[in-house]
Amino acid sequence: MDLNWFESILYGLFSGMTDILPVSAQAHRVLMLKFFGVKADGNLLHLLIHLSIFSAIYYSCHAQLIRMNRARALARIPKKKRKRPLDVRSMMDWSMLKTMSVTALLGLFFYQKAAEISNNLILVALFLFVNGVILYLPQFFPTGNRDSRTLSRIEGILMGLGGSVSVIPGISAIGISASVSSLCGVERTYGLNMALMMNLPLTAGFMIFDVMGIVNHGLETISVLILLRYILTAVCSFVGTALSIRIMRRLSEEHGYGLFAIYCWGLALFTFILNLMA
Repeated sequence: MDLNWFESILYGLFSGMTDILPVSAQAHRVLMLKFFGVKADGNLLHLLIHLSIFSAIYYSCHAQLIRMNRARALARIPKKKRKRPLDVRSMMDWSMLKTMSVTALLGLFFYQKAAEISNNLILVALFLFVNGVILYLPQFFPTGNRDSRTLSRIEGILMGLGGSVSVIPGISAIGISASVSSLCGVERTYGLNMALMMNLPLTAGFMIFDVMGIVNHGLETISVLILLRYILTAVCSFVGTALSIRIMRRLSEEHGYGLFAIYCWGLALFTFILNLMA
């Protein structure tokens, strides 16, 4: 059984939103498929959703990424020949982003093994609860104003671990990384931006697995209508991602992410009850 048009729209929208909101996209996809009575989404649909999420994040962060690339290009020019001063802040941001991304990409080695957890709703509920606890912890600590200029390599590794463990259904890459950065005294908006950019190579890694799935198992039967539905799902995913980035940036400036912890606990309870009813 496949998703219908309405279910596809919801699936794409919530896939995009929950990939950025700190509530675990993988857990929501598992629960939506079970709710819709669908065993699995196709590799092509998964690829298009990941591509739309990657595009929305890149569009949101491209200005900062361009500054980093310009700073790197300028750094390769001998000091005497530079026509403008080196952007040291962007260079330090790039160094921190590399540290975070390398750590996050380590989780891809366990991607297929961790995906098996999605078959066990008890474990999904447990990890949703853990995700909520980590989201709530920063509420007990004062906010800081640190950035890459004062952060150590160890702290960058710890922030990157959020992406690494996000291969587990129930754990959010953005949520864990932003929470750890907050515990390290990082300014919330800066921590969120770094977590978003860290999510780019991680999402690219997921797309590689999607392509590998298509190569290994082939494409399912695709008609013009199915392809159009997949494209519409991807568009909805892009919209959901872009909307969630705006929401997260607003929250990072104001209240933080504590409310999402309560949501994760409620969803964990719902998942546990759903498992008992299955």
